[in-house]
Amino acid sequence: MTHIGLLELTAAKKHSRTIISSCYYEGALKITRPVYLEKDSPSIYLIHVGGGYVDGDVYRTNLALEEGAELAVTTQSSTKVYKTPKQPVCQYTDIVLGKGSVLEYLPDPLIAYEGARFIQETDVTIHEGSSFFYSDIITPGWAEDGRLFRYDWIRSKLKVFKEDKLILLDHLLLETDEGLGRIMQMEGYTHVGTFLILHSKATKRFIDSLYEILSGLKGDVQFGLSRLPEDGAILRILARSSGSIETMIAHAHKYARRELLGKEFFSWRKY
Repeated sequence: MTHIGLLELTAAKKHSRTIISSCYYEGALKITRPVYLEKDSPSIYLIHVGGGYVDGDVYRTNLALEEGAELAVTTQSSTKVYKTPKQPVCQYTDIVLGKGSVLEYLPDPLIAYEGARFIQETDVTIHEGSSFFYSDIITPGWAEDGRLFRYDWIRSKLKVFKEDKLILLDHLLLETDEGLGRIMQMEGYTHVGTFLILHSKATKRFIDSLYEILSGLKGDVQFGLSRLPEDGAILRILARSSGSIETMIAHAHKYARRELLGKEFFSWRKY
């Protein structure tokens, strides 16, 4: 398989500070130098230098955190998928979290334009005491005729393994030729967001408190918050704008950081 972009990165804990111990990238994928928005843990920004994903592109990202490492990852801007008349765009991400490590992986929204077909597969392996926060936002892009849902289809699959045991399979399939905006599907909403929390302290009490916080937010959104069998929760949001979803995820992220990691919320400083 020919990759348009390839990124491999490993983070390790050295004394009390996390460093990027190895990094390799080629093609359209790059990263910024680590930024220490927090004293001992770096933030990195993933960059796509081509401006957008086009017909038949394949991207692979491999992230590994060694024991005790802490890392925050985001993107420099939204991921844009354009028309794919011959082959869908494929994005594969493999993440391995060592014992006691913490990864916060919150990319900007995916924007799928008219005629786009997109496959996203994310595989995560966690080990004892590791923690994982993950978000995913899918947005319909502009079309010449002004209608929404002009992309062909989007398939997003997230698998989480604890050691060798599959503990979570989340498969989201959006096909626009099936009346996506109708009842029992998007229910008239246009944007969908997901926020995943995996942490040993994400108990029922924590989840109930988070639900109360999110229920008190104003905005035209619908959401559901479900407890996972293995110490965690998954939040699904329907809205009519990316901003509404980003606001809700930001509140969930802020609360989870404080209650589960003992850390204050920080700004990515993108704008």
